[in-house]
Amino acid sequence: MRSNARITAVGLAWLALWGGLAHGQPTDPDADTPPQDDPSAQRSDEDPSDEAAKEPAEDPRTTEEPPGPRLPVPQVITQADYPPAALEEGRGARVVLELFIDAEGRVLDAAIATSGGEDFDTAALAASDTWLFEPAIDAKGKPAPATIQFAYVFDPTVEPVLSLEGRARRAGDRRPFSSAQVTLTGPEGVVVRTIADEDGRFSVNDLAEGSWEVEIDGPGYEPSSAPVQVRDGKVANVTLYAVNSKPWESEAVDDSIEVVGRLVAPEITERSLSSKELRYLPGSNGDVVKGIQNLPGVARPPLGIGQLIIRGTSPEDSAYYVDGIAIPLAFHFGGLATVVPSDAIEEVAFLPGNFGVRYGRVIGGTLDIRTTTSLPERSGGYASVDLFQAAVFHEQRIGERTAITFSGRRSYVDAILNPILNRMEGVNIRAPRYYDMQARIQHELPSGGKLDAFFLLSDDRFRAVGASDDGEDELAQIGLTQAFRRLRLRWTEPLGSGWRNETAFGIGPSFQTFEFGGSGDAAEREWSVDVRQEFYRPAGDDGTLGWRFGLDARTDRATFLYDVPGFASAGLEEDAGWRFRPALYAESTARIGRFELIPGLRADGHFIGDHQTVWIDPRFAGRARLSDATTLKLAVGRYGQPPLVRQVLEGGGGTATLGPTSSLQTGIGVEAQLTEGVSIEINRFYNWLSNVIVGREDAFRFFTGPPPVGPFDVDPWANEGRGRVAGIEGMIRASTPRLLALGSVTVSRSVRIDRKGDENLFAFDQPVVLNALGSYTLPKGWRVGGRVRLGSGNPYTPVSNRIYDHQTRSFIPVYGDRDSARLPTFWSLDLRIDKEWTFDKWALSVYLDLQNATNNQNVEVISWTYDFRREDPIVGLPILPAFGIRGDW
Repeated sequence: MRSNARITAVGLAWLALWGGLAHGQPTDPDADTPPQDDPSAQRSDEDPSDEAAKEPAEDPRTTEEPPGPRLPVPQVITQADYPPAALEEGRGARVVLELFIDAEGRVLDAAIATSGGEDFDTAALAASDTWLFEPAIDAKGKPAPATIQFAYVFDPTVEPVLSLEGRARRAGDRRPFSSAQVTLTGPEGVVVRTIADEDGRFSVNDLAEGSWEVEIDGPGYEPSSAPVQVRDGKVANVTLYAVNSKPWESEAVDDSIEVVGRLVAPEITERSLSSKELRYLPGSNGDVVKGIQNLPGVARPPLGIGQLIIRGTSPEDSAYYVDGIAIPLAFHFGGLATVVPSDAIEEVAFLPGNFGVRYGRVIGGTLDIRTTTSLPERSGGYASVDLFQAAVFHEQRIGERTAITFSGRRSYVDAILNPILNRMEGVNIRAPRYYDMQARIQHELPSGGKLDAFFLLSDDRFRAVGASDDGEDELAQIGLTQAFRRLRLRWTEPLGSGWRNETAFGIGPSFQTFEFGGSGDAAEREWSVDVRQEFYRPAGDDGTLGWRFGLDARTDRATFLYDVPGFASAGLEEDAGWRFRPALYAESTARIGRFELIPGLRADGHFIGDHQTVWIDPRFAGRARLSDATTLKLAVGRYGQPPLVRQVLEGGGGTATLGPTSSLQTGIGVEAQLTEGVSIEINRFYNWLSNVIVGREDAFRFFTGPPPVGPFDVDPWANEGRGRVAGIEGMIRASTPRLLALGSVTVSRSVRIDRKGDENLFAFDQPVVLNALGSYTLPKGWRVGGRVRLGSGNPYTPVSNRIYDHQTRSFIPVYGDRDSARLPTFWSLDLRIDKEWTFDKWALSVYLDLQNATNNQNVEVISWTYDFRREDPIVGLPILPAFGIRGDW
């Protein structure tokens, strides 16, 4: 039941009569007479039945208009909840609160001046957070902050009559419009005001019978109103939707993300971006994970495909995770989309190096796609269509503790283009297609823990048709397939004393295949089971040590088949085996004054067939808070990466004695908050690679980069390579309610030293990579943005001469100096514009993402004419207008 209350305002204001506000003697709300030396004070012996205290006496010395100082005037006084036990017993009370009211009339602080009892005090304090006043006026006639005493009377003999109940919601997504200002205008111009609670709900008692106009409003929102008929003995109901046309003026960020019980503490070199920040970035097609390619430490992949080339390492030297469970790939063909829908993602954590002991088995970087941890506030979803794909997403609340989510996506370029291509002579290409599906159920336990089951499926296929090898009329197909299925189960539970438990389990197959007509094919398949068990306690500011203990184990049945003409004289390569990769890790965090020290240790094993190896990776990271706005970071650690299955099994020409490639990584950096919303980060890293596996460069592989060119190292695999990667990364970031701007630069050099001791540039070495992008919110649902990219080209070995082989009737290239040439500098401009229309229960948005707006012909991969007479490079995509439409409900 709402409070049966009448309200008495008791004046206490430190209002000076001349020159504005100054401290004076407060009025005792229980005193018989006011202090004589304060001409602005008043008697406060009003009866509790009075609705409000009398206005303070007007200063006779004031001659300016408007007249002299004035106390705050109650405007919106929402009723407090009457303590149930007191109401049942018929007890009343009078609570006097001391309120600090700012120059806009909001209650910023409240304290008990005269207690009415603990239960009444608590109820009155809770209600005071929503009260509004007309602000105090100083001697100059300007609004000013003031402190007053305000008496709230709980009277059990007065039974309020509920006249109206309502709810304020945001138009479009229908989320609660908390703290909405509600104004009711009734018969004879009577005005009543109240404020919606955190769920957007409001109620009003004792309204006169007749027609009332109800309006909701708030900073950044367009007013929304509706007529309501109030009748005696009935409760009117109304739901209003307000359009948030100027979100930067709202007191709350509309798309804020709340992380509840996060188990993964930020890493020393972790860069995390929320889904809201990434959704509108130019060049990303609204895909949040693609936005990571704009961060420092990431080189530009060829042809814009969705690969992450992190700190001078190959894409296969990095790992992808969903909530700590490994997945084989994060992007579909062409990098057009991520395999996890953006609205299921809470944040994307990018760790370019020197990450903690929770992650391992790679010498590059790590990308952890972290799904939402809290249940959705409401049921809802979206459907979208763009130039490449169609997608649907829906999440449904089931009771207070459970929610389910379904989503799916399919590209339709093949459905549109293939019928056209079939009618074109001389064109035998088939457009690629991909699809993914996800299903998830979340349940919150009464203990505070959570159960979460997440199934995801991804399937990509590409086909091309060409003439057969024997010159017959029939056509030979070239096909490439990448797919995986994964079921991830997770249980998190608080254990007490700050400890939390996480148990995660993943299972499912993955495979990739290559078909070359009827003359050859290749395949890699895995059936894997992942288990992660972790206990975690964060470090406390009181000196309590933080701890992390965990098991990260993976076992799989791995098979491979390579039988493609033109690769390796060994012919068919085929084998299979059970692989077991267990890891134990421990990490401690100590906070000592301005320092935070994080030592850790990870032990990994790799077992398959006759191959058995174990290695230990010690790691250390530290932070030093130089000031409230500046932090120095330091990290050093060892990272091991086991050999591939084919490299250790006999059927692939492997060597069972191979050990892991090792990387000793060091980094030092500084991050600083320059001003509110503007931060800068600079990092220096140096990595030494040892025991690099080299050899068999002529063997078939599923290439993830530029086609390899000779001369090749065709000797057996061995841990006889070395390497160095060094660089400097910088990032500046500005974030306001209207603007997101990001600038990043990476200056680096990556080299490899072969078994002969010759030093060569790494295939993806890009000395300079620069990205600058921004997105700006305009009124009326408009948003504009742009991105500029500049990057060095990859190195390559040029052809200096050619030899004609009469026997094979083909040309054989003669290569020049290794890596003595480099592709031209890459640069492009991307533009994006978004427009959203908001309706009561749904929203419609459209966007145009114009990629390579200048139509620059960027060389992506080097190639030659059939006779190697001249270079015939492959250029990237021309200007590409990607149009999309999306409806949210």
